[in-house]
Amino acid sequence: METELVRIAGIGIVGAVLAVVVSEKKPEMGMMIGLAFGALALAIVAGKAGAVIQLINDSVDRSGIDANLIVPVLKVTGMAYITQFAVDACRDAGQNSIASKIEIAGKIMMLAVAAPIATALIRMVTTII
Repeated sequence: METELVRIAGIGIVGAVLAVVVSEKKPEMGMMIGLAFGALALAIVAGKAGAVIQLINDSVDRSGIDANLIVPVLKVTGMAYITQFAVDACRDAGQNSIASKIEIAGKIMMLAVAAPIATALIRMVTTII
């Protein structure tokens, strides 16, 4: 796992330097280099996501917690990463207004997905009281 992080960091540094150099003559290409790096980094770590999800599922199975409660947590986590990636890409392109709208939309969607967890917690608390 550490090897992938070192690889991503190295590629990121090279990509950043390349983007700065290229951006002086062609700003749109600098942005494309940034997006390409982001896609490459996501591809490198995508395989790890499955292992993490399996580990969480195994832990949930052993704990006796309702597995349906963990699904929204995983969805919200994924949504947060996707939202942050899109926001950063827009900000890199100088589109702060669009980035802000994506950020707000992401937060609202995450709240909607997390609502079943909140209602389940409320039910648990009222059952205890």
